[in-house]
Amino acid sequence: MNNLSKFCTCKDAKCPFNPVNHEKGCSPCVAKCLKAGEIPNCFFKAVNDKDKPKNYTYKDFAEHVLKHQ
Repeated sequence: MNNLSKFCTCKDAKCPFNPVNHEKGCSPCVAKCLKAGEIPNCFFKAVNDKDKPKNYTYKDFAEHVLKHQ
């Protein structure tokens, strides 16, 4: 795994964008999320790692933040 991804908290090793599956760090995941209008899973986990979001939209992230203030 690339040094840029040592902080990665994503546990979905089946995802092809997960840094455990290549040497490109978090860039592929972030690029995919930006293109889809989503927030990466690690941002949700940084706020609260107990609740898994239904979706990864900006709105869902805002609600997640407000729920766990």
